[in-house]
Amino acid sequence: MKCTQVEFTELSKEILAKSACFRFQAKGKSMFPAIRDGDILNVELVNDQKIRLGDVIFYRASDERMVAHRVIKRIFKSNKLILITKGDSNTDRGQEVNLEDILGRVKVIERGRHRINVAVGFGRLINVFYGKASLLIIILKQIGSSLLRFVQGFQVYRQLTRRFFKKQVLYQVESSGNSGNCFLAKRNNMVIGRAELHNFLGSDSHYQGWWIFGMWVNWRYRRLGIGEQLTKKACDLADQAGASEVKLLVFQDSKPAINLYRKLGFRRISIPEIDKELKEEAGKTSQKRIIMEKNIQGEKVNI
Repeated sequence: MKCTQVEFTELSKEILAKSACFRFQAKGKSMFPAIRDGDILNVELVNDQKIRLGDVIFYRASDERMVAHRVIKRIFKSNKLILITKGDSNTDRGQEVNLEDILGRVKVIERGRHRINVAVGFGRLINVFYGKASLLIIILKQIGSSLLRFVQGFQVYRQLTRRFFKKQVLYQVESSGNSGNCFLAKRNNMVIGRAELHNFLGSDSHYQGWWIFGMWVNWRYRRLGIGEQLTKKACDLADQAGASEVKLLVFQDSKPAINLYRKLGFRRISIPEIDKELKEEAGKTSQKRIIMEKNIQGEKVNI
């Protein structure tokens, strides 16, 4: 069953409250290799007394998305327990999570015919190991990314690789409910890029209107125009649905991404309620995100 972010949050709350167990398919690469894109996660209801370092918890993030990330630290602020979580393959310092935003803890990971219980026994040891090894993974990834970014900076590289990969990349769109769509870029049936388009019209969230979330391109395939194509396709679909503008969030220090969005017609804007949330987020993660918007009323995007 596919549903919007808001519906997914409410549904998971309701199921956990009634049966103390919730099952869904993981999306994204932030927890690789412990959790892979497409794995089925079994979440159990848990209280703060049973949450341990190394556990993967299921919680509502500051941008209203539901996230499954690992607990790397427990701290106290004003006598209040705060958990610091991070995706194993992410390079940030982690995100602060309040106990009231936690819905549960990942107990079992299903991968094909295999079931890995990460709450007890050997599975628990593997879970803790991934938490410890994530630092090494990050260092190796940073070294590899730095070398590739250096090569990607040469125009001849971009021209040759774009010509080579152009016909090998397949773009698909999958519906995730009445107000959401997921755009995928695939090569040899492997997802190498993705973005989500959501319509929050009529919701109680500060994120009103059409938004592009979760823009991601595999680091090996960056600067090949994949992010540009995904953004164009999302804008085109929003235009067809009658949207007047599309908004997105981008890290302030990500100059290549900001330059790309400006090239596509996006400009920086301010929404006081969201700006306040982003400021608080930056204080926790040391990474500042900004809002950008593109006016698409009556515009057809050529793709």
